[in-house]
Amino acid sequence: MADSPLRWGVLGAGMITVDFCTCLNSLPEHKIVAIAARSKDRAEKFAEEYGIPKAYGSYEEAINDPDVDIIYISTHHISHVELSLASINAGKHVLCEKPMALSLAGCQKVLAAAKEKNVFFTEGFWTRFFPVYQFMQEQMNSGALGEVHTMQVSFTIAKDDLERMRKRELGGGGLMDLGCYTVQAANHVFKGRPESIHVQGTLTEDTGVDSSAVITLKYSGNKFAMLHYDMRTSGGANSFVIRGTKNNLVIPDKFWCPDRILVKDNQVKHFELPTLAKEGRMLFENTQGFVYEIQGIRECLLKGQTESSKISHEDSETISYILTEVQKQLGVSFDFP
Repeated sequence: MADSPLRWGVLGAGMITVDFCTCLNSLPEHKIVAIAARSKDRAEKFAEEYGIPKAYGSYEEAINDPDVDIIYISTHHISHVELSLASINAGKHVLCEKPMALSLAGCQKVLAAAKEKNVFFTEGFWTRFFPVYQFMQEQMNSGALGEVHTMQVSFTIAKDDLERMRKRELGGGGLMDLGCYTVQAANHVFKGRPESIHVQGTLTEDTGVDSSAVITLKYSGNKFAMLHYDMRTSGGANSFVIRGTKNNLVIPDKFWCPDRILVKDNQVKHFELPTLAKEGRMLFENTQGFVYEIQGIRECLLKGQTESSKISHEDSETISYILTEVQKQLGVSFDFP
């Protein structure tokens, strides 16, 4: 693989897949060889735009394509476990968009299968691959912040008009789309399972999925993470704050795909986002940052690793544990793993 491109099979042809594939096409070390969607017509249209040689009307065809090295799963949440397991059992490496599962049991089943088959698997928290997050980790590890005791993060984007967000049968609700990013932020700072989890939130009156919540996580040593998400409104700060005994770090906005951070005395430290070698459609802000994740995965595979240290299997399991408990306290459940 060192001298040849990593060959991708893509499952799903939704909006985020557009940006991801634009990034893939800009990198000569990577090649999209197959796209699969719920209809062959949809897959063929996507393949034509991106120059993908094979278009399939079923996910199984792409998973079992012998020319595919790694599968990217960007379908609805409800199918993530099923498609991850099918890909792993076919001997493929897997990048599955977040959340990788709707329950802790589903998460553990996928991770166990990946370990058994000795294939690479990572959950698509692309956020962890951004240089800002690596800088944060270095600051915490070096002791520059002193003892970190508190973190706060908020994520508010109006999405309650989207079908996939409102329907329980599609794995909808704010927690699994927005809230999971806040939980991964807490995990980035404190790691491990919290000692206690307290949740207050709201459910939609018509479909009964969660629309917003405030989550407080207490960790050993009286350390706290305060998380907030809301899919009903936009315009919030969407910030991420880490407080230590010596110094604080602040991502002032777009904490899930940041290009700047406030350090000591509120000085701004900028991180230039990647420049794409090929132009293409981009539907969301800062999604050229997918390049960080894509290249990070290739580096892992070249080293023979089966997980990324940026978002380890232990991280994914801890995040899923917290998400499952939050669901329970909100009174939300799904019929899918």
